[in-house]
Amino acid sequence: MSAQNPRRLAPLGWLLAIILVAAWPSLAPNPFFVHLGQTFAYTAIAVIGLNILLGLSGQMSLGQAGFYAIGAYGSAITATSFGWPLWLSMPFGLLAAGLVGVLLGLVALRTRGLYLAMATLAFGFIVEIWAQRAVDLTGGTMGLFGVPQLDFGDFRNAAAYTFWICAAALLLVQLGSDWVFSSGTGRKLRAIKESESFAQTVGLNVSLWRTAVFTASALLAGLAGILFAHQSGFVSSDAFSIRLSIALLIAAVIGGLGDTRGPLLGTAILVAIAEVIAGFHTIGLIIYGGILLAVLLLVPEGAVGMLRAAIRPMRRAAHPSPIAEAGMPQAVVTRPPPPGTRRGGSLEVVGLSKSYAGVVALRDVSFSVAPGTIHALIGPNGAGKSTLINCVAGLYRADMGSVHLGQNEVTSLSAHQRARLGLARSFQNLQLISGLTVIENVMLGLRPQAGEGGIRAMMRWVAGLPHEEQERARALAVLDALAIAHLADRTPAELPYGHRKLVELARALAQDPLVMLLDEPVAGLNPLEAQQIATALRRLRDSGKTILLVEHNMEFVMGLSDRVTVLDHGVVIADDTPLAVQGDKKVIAAYLGAEDTEAPNSEKATAP
Repeated sequence: MSAQNPRRLAPLGWLLAIILVAAWPSLAPNPFFVHLGQTFAYTAIAVIGLNILLGLSGQMSLGQAGFYAIGAYGSAITATSFGWPLWLSMPFGLLAAGLVGVLLGLVALRTRGLYLAMATLAFGFIVEIWAQRAVDLTGGTMGLFGVPQLDFGDFRNAAAYTFWICAAALLLVQLGSDWVFSSGTGRKLRAIKESESFAQTVGLNVSLWRTAVFTASALLAGLAGILFAHQSGFVSSDAFSIRLSIALLIAAVIGGLGDTRGPLLGTAILVAIAEVIAGFHTIGLIIYGGILLAVLLLVPEGAVGMLRAAIRPMRRAAHPSPIAEAGMPQAVVTRPPPPGTRRGGSLEVVGLSKSYAGVVALRDVSFSVAPGTIHALIGPNGAGKSTLINCVAGLYRADMGSVHLGQNEVTSLSAHQRARLGLARSFQNLQLISGLTVIENVMLGLRPQAGEGGIRAMMRWVAGLPHEEQERARALAVLDALAIAHLADRTPAELPYGHRKLVELARALAQDPLVMLLDEPVAGLNPLEAQQIATALRRLRDSGKTILLVEHNMEFVMGLSDRVTVLDHGVVIADDTPLAVQGDKKVIAAYLGAEDTEAPNSEKATAP
């Protein structure tokens, strides 16, 4: 398995794109095609922003026309009414769109899904109504005339200059989009899209990321509006209706959400559709809605997805899968943990209580996990184990009590802050990002190191060189420690369930944690697979790692743990060695019922 990142920039392709942009005004059959090129360029910029917002982070916006309008009016008004030069008015329009994007992004933190779509739709209507009513400022429905064009004083060549500026802006924005999709930024946004809880447990400040990507999308829509205003020389509220927001959404969906090439292909299709239906403007929304519905039902992955599906059989033929479906590798028992990892720390829970609407889930729970040990948390269904793990991880806020991680009290810290201090978490329901490969899933857990990422990585990427070789090498070492390095370039969907469990364990290990919280690590595995996981955990403990695990498999727990804490109805009823816990009458009663306190069969408590 190569440690190189396959997602590199293709300098030759970009060179050809630059040559085409430079020559297009001369190659175009007539001025109409130059104008079409301008429209394509600034529309694609707005679609790229929506693709990053919806395709990567999963935030739905039906108000992109509002940001588009704010950028257009911000630049047009300051240029026409106040006489600002374009080098001032255009940045002002961009700033205005960005500031509104920040404000709406903060509001969007409290909404998700359809509620966010409705909120942004309302925003778009508010901007449109404002543009119609603020006649003295915007010209109302009559619009603003005489908006300066991008002609640099040469009116005869204005079309070519405008095209070059719009196309140059598109190339830069597309370059940025390609970088996002090829770097850790894209991985983090995909993680936030699929599971915000998971994203927090790998140290991501979800609120900050959501606001930032919403603002970036608003900036790109604003930039598109600015270029539109100075291309046409006229700005009217009619240009910023809901029809524009739907058109941008259609372009993003038709092209293929979540793919960096999708906006270009989708915008080209949208521009072609717009020209075809230009004579049917009275039913334009109906046509756009029908197109969107057809794509969502028939081709949900868009045009890029269709192309990918067409070439996938050829790739599979060239690169057959090496995965054996018959269980996990025996080699895992001989692999040492990756070098350079820090030793585990202690975890102390003191007087933790949590209730939901008067129902007590935890009551005064206290226990300590010693460094370099495996500590099990067990109890019957409904005992409060999941609530306790979530309180320790920071996903839930406890009503009372405290949590100490090593020398740090983390009670008041959020989940992402606890993760950064050294608390790693796995989930009962696997939290692997489907759109990423195995090695990219593991890279989500890596702690940043000096010399990784930043300008150097971007410059290497621009040069077409591997730009994440250090991160990939570190992730590969973690995978190798669990004997699954050969699966690095596979996606989670291609793996058997047992391998996926190992991948999530590798992701948690990649965080180089002080304490690992493992939620039912062998749930759904057969005995042989459970034994492999037990061997891997035992070797991690022997290397100094601290593990707190929740598990229902008593054979697994009793054969592996150094100490066991038992919960029943949110209360600690035992906290002792595995042997002592097996003979505790309270534990037996909790599991078997008060009337049947016969000790469990000793054969069921043997080590795996």
